[in-house]
Amino acid sequence: MKVRTSPCARARGARVTVRKLDAAWREVYRYPARVLWRGPQSVTVAAIFQMPTMRVGGLLLATGDCFVETYYANRWYNILAVYAQAEGRLRGWYANIGEPLPWTAAEIAYRDLALDLVVRADGRQVVLDEAEFAALPLADTERRRAQQALQAVRRRFRGLCAAMA
Repeated sequence: MKVRTSPCARARGARVTVRKLDAAWREVYRYPARVLWRGPQSVTVAAIFQMPTMRVGGLLLATGDCFVETYYANRWYNILAVYAQAEGRLRGWYANIGEPLPWTAAEIAYRDLALDLVVRADGRQVVLDEAEFAALPLADTERRRAQQALQAVRRRFRGLCAAMA
């Protein structure tokens, strides 16, 4: 088996801080990342997963794994591609449904609205935290946008995984 390097090992872009806020606008956590690409409507960064190893929706997230994360200015979701630390193999994707917030050159932030989508490397999709989302005190427009974002990202991955098969 050919060993690949993780995208994080090759990341040389500007340093940024990524901040996750909960639905009540409180900071949940922050972590460092490096910019891989920045465009007018999106930014992609590479970050090392620093939390304890866990399995979420069947997707292994191991301490030290590389996350290549894309944030959008005009979409109510962000997508994290998860690469195994050791061999750089794609494990799958994790999509957060959340409100996009304005970025700066030094910071990317988003307001997480609980709903998540895990897409395994074999294309299987698992929606997480639907009960938590239902319990959030959101305005009707926020709830509708979040639900539309979940459907949009599910369609996006159905197409991507079909093309990869």
